[in-house]
Amino acid sequence: MTVSRRKTPAYVLGVLSAILTIALCVLVIIYWQVFVQFSKYGYIGVLVISLLAGVTVLVPVPSVFVIFTLGAVLNPVLVGLIAGFGEATGSMVVYLTGLSSARAFHALDHTVMAKFRAWIKSRGALSVFAMSAIFNPLFYPFTAIAGMMHFGWWRFYILCLAGKSLKNILVAGAGYYGLKFIIQLFGVHVPL
Repeated sequence: MTVSRRKTPAYVLGVLSAILTIALCVLVIIYWQVFVQFSKYGYIGVLVISLLAGVTVLVPVPSVFVIFTLGAVLNPVLVGLIAGFGEATGSMVVYLTGLSSARAFHALDHTVMAKFRAWIKSRGALSVFAMSAIFNPLFYPFTAIAGMMHFGWWRFYILCLAGKSLKNILVAGAGYYGLKFIIQLFGVHVPL
């Protein structure tokens, strides 16, 4: 006698991803000061802030400020790599929402969505890398559309990790060189 295992319907995964995103947004709003304080925890703070920045679509998390500032006091390459890992990992929740909600997204007929679909079809890897490597408020709908189109999750994650790491290394490097320059310019003594 074989026991058939039921597959979890895709919409359940989409609902759970949406609930997780909303819950994290609410937590960020309620505990805003606590999240800002994570910057005091160095590399762990970078990871936590970056994970939240990747997941919380609706609430802006001050990850750029934290990465810039900690890039000045820690190893900027390591800060950028950790931030890239955190943002890429957090973005997978948005990707899973799109993956599991494909039918709902197909029903929407929006010009931006159509352009993203066309861009992913014609320039898949390049489009994911480019969209994750720049400061871009459209990255979140792009990520959901990539999931909806069943762009390979592992491939998406690696490309997103590479793009976000590059972007964050540049931000941390700007903090390392820029913040130190500003401090030296004004003669302020700050224990960096």
